[in-house]
Amino acid sequence: MVWNETQIQLLVKISETGSFTKAGEELHMTQPAVSRIVAAVESELGTKLIVRSKRKGVVFTDVGERILILFRNVLGELQKVDELVAAEKGLEIGKVHIGAYPTACTRFIPKIIRTMEEKHPGLEIKLSEGSVDQVKEWLRTRSVDVGITISPDHDFDIIPLVKDEFIVVIHSNHPLVQNEFIQIPELEGENLILGRGGYESPVHAIFNEFKMKPKVRFVVDHLDTALSMVKEDLGIIITTRGALSSLPEQVILRELKPNMFRDINIAVPDMNDISNATDAFIQTACSLFSDKTSKRGI
Repeated sequence: MVWNETQIQLLVKISETGSFTKAGEELHMTQPAVSRIVAAVESELGTKLIVRSKRKGVVFTDVGERILILFRNVLGELQKVDELVAAEKGLEIGKVHIGAYPTACTRFIPKIIRTMEEKHPGLEIKLSEGSVDQVKEWLRTRSVDVGITISPDHDFDIIPLVKDEFIVVIHSNHPLVQNEFIQIPELEGENLILGRGGYESPVHAIFNEFKMKPKVRFVVDHLDTALSMVKEDLGIIITTRGALSSLPEQVILRELKPNMFRDINIAVPDMNDISNATDAFIQTACSLFSDKTSKRGI
C-alpha cells in the first residue's frame, strides 16, 4: 500500500484527539470523509486499526498502536525536511510536542515556553500534561518529542536538569518542629501522607536505605490536598523544595539529614534523532535550569 501524508496525519490526529470528529475539524475534513479514509486504509491493510469502546471511545488496536509509532516517526522526518528547506531560506520553523507531569508544568514549562517564543518565534510549541508514567508512555510511543521526567529513565536518552532536595513538611505543633533538621530514623512510625506523581518510589527508597518501612496513612494525587491534611495534623509529607511554592498557616518545613535528592531530567527517545525544534527546547531548558540544585526552589 502506498501511504500519503494526509492518511498518516489523520490517523495520528485521531490518536491525539481520541475522536474522528475532532481530528477532522483540526484537519479541515468532515466526519464522513474521516470515516471513509479510515475504512479504506483498514480495507487495504485487511486488518482493524481502530475499534470503538463505550467506556474509552476510540481505541487503537495493538497493530494500530505499532503503526502509529512508525507514522509519528514519518511525520517527524517530514518535519525535518521542512526545517531544512526553511533554514536554507534563512527561516526558522518547526514544532515540538512536550510532555510533562503537573509540578514540572508549573515549575519549568511556562518560563521555557516564554523564552523559546522570544528566541525562536517561528517554532510551534504543544504541551501535554500527565502523570510521570503517562509522560514516559508518550515518549515510548513517540506521542511527544521530549518529556520532563523523574529517574529512573533507562528507556530514553537523558539530559539532567535539576537535583531536587527532599524535605519534610510537618504541623507547627509536631514534636519534631523543635529540631533544626530531621534525621530519617526519626520518621519511623510517623503517619505519612504520600503523594503520587513520582514520589512513591523515592520515598520508599529513602526508608529502605535505613531498613525502615514507611507508615503510609493516605495516598493523594495533589500536593495541595496533602498540605491541607498536614494543616489538620493528620500526618507529615516528604516532598521536594521545588514542588512547594507556599505553605499554609501552621505548616512548617524541615531539612532531612542526610540530604536526599530526586533527579529531574529531560528525556527523548533518541538524542541522535531529534528535530531542530526539540533541540531548541532542550538548549533553552538547560540554559534556564540545568546544574541548579534546588535548595531554595526555582
